[in-house]
Amino acid sequence: MARRGPGGLVSALAPVVQETGGLWVASAIDEGDRQKAAEGPGGRLEVGIDGARYRVRLVSRDEKTFHRYYNEISNRLLWFLHHYLWDLPRMPRLSGDNRTSWEAYRQVNTAFAEALAEEAGGGEADALVQDYHLSLVPAMLRERAPGVRIAHFHHVPFAAADYLRLLPRTVREELLTGLLGADLLGFHTERWAENFLGACRLLPGTDVLWRRRAVRWQGRLVRVGVYPIAIDAAQLRAAAASPSVRRRRRALLARRGDRALLLRVDRIDLSKNILRGFLAYEALLRARRRWRGRVTFLALLQPSRRGVPEYRAYADECRSEADRINAQLGTDSWTPIELRIGDDFDTVLAAYGMYDALLVNPVFDGMNLVAKEGPLLNRAAGALILSRTAGAHAELGGSAIGIDPVDVAGTSEAIAEALEMPREERTVRAVRLRRAAASRTPQQWVGRQLRDLERITRA
Repeated sequence: MARRGPGGLVSALAPVVQETGGLWVASAIDEGDRQKAAEGPGGRLEVGIDGARYRVRLVSRDEKTFHRYYNEISNRLLWFLHHYLWDLPRMPRLSGDNRTSWEAYRQVNTAFAEALAEEAGGGEADALVQDYHLSLVPAMLRERAPGVRIAHFHHVPFAAADYLRLLPRTVREELLTGLLGADLLGFHTERWAENFLGACRLLPGTDVLWRRRAVRWQGRLVRVGVYPIAIDAAQLRAAAASPSVRRRRRALLARRGDRALLLRVDRIDLSKNILRGFLAYEALLRARRRWRGRVTFLALLQPSRRGVPEYRAYADECRSEADRINAQLGTDSWTPIELRIGDDFDTVLAAYGMYDALLVNPVFDGMNLVAKEGPLLNRAAGALILSRTAGAHAELGGSAIGIDPVDVAGTSEAIAEALEMPREERTVRAVRLRRAAASRTPQQWVGRQLRDLERITRA
């Protein structure tokens, strides 16, 4: 039985797909998925995740095409673009290989559009296209199935116009044209929506209507909406109450002893800013020696995008930095950073319940659901340290300790503030964070988009 990991898109969409009975069209990622796709009629099958059943259609491409689409374009070009991760004096250096990879990206997007058009069967239907991997699908789907109502949601940040301009003109314009095939484009925050509207001014023929938050394009009005994604509070609370999580919690408590607990939960991703988090913690221990031996930094990291060389190198750097800090500052009875790399969601849930401070310091993030999951489940009046450049800051910033992600000294001071904050203030903040995290459901998140989609296509 498959289980989901911490945070991420599945945690928000899974309950909605289950409730509506909708079809989930997804990529066949590895050879096992490709075999399953070949076994089911038209790639259709039923899968179980955390005890729930879902109807799925797998879109399959050969391994080389998928690698180019997923690793080279989605994760190495577009992810770096939208998260401002390029080391511009050195990268990227777009070459003929990138053109070949872009063609693979186009091929996979075409396959998704064809699958969605086939499922619609020429009639009316709602297609909710998710994320930057499928930026070309809306226009392709509109061409193949004009009667389908199309919403596209961009779960990551959207790069500002000046950064987007670094892309080759043909790629930049194809991206924007693809997205503008939708009736409704959704983003987590006003900031990302405004970035998209500003970027549309790079595309000849667009008319950006800022006050209406819309773009006039090829005789159509494309609406842009802001829909902060929600977590499934009931599902998370039920999972956190399981016997397996309780066992993990007892083990963590025994290992922790009477020390304070600083926690981070992340994929090993360059955008998550893990190294600066370690450096900030080291700075705390050097500047405030009284915390040595009295706090443990538990870093629960999940491997990510191992097909991308920059990610493999970053994972090695994270291990090396934690080892260095432990070697220089640790003792026989105390390890400053306890680094765990793996996929153990029960341990994540257990740690959520007991941290004194949660560090969420991405360079940029579309939302960051860890910043919501942690406060929802925490029982220790834990403080949240949150980057102002994370989408979640728009909702949680008033009760979190805000930081600027590249400011290591400032992050160190924020960790100290979180650990030394009076219990009464931490409790007040924690209650507010918990209420904000549980204020909406995934069903409401999708429901708003569907209602807006119907309203604007009926107008």
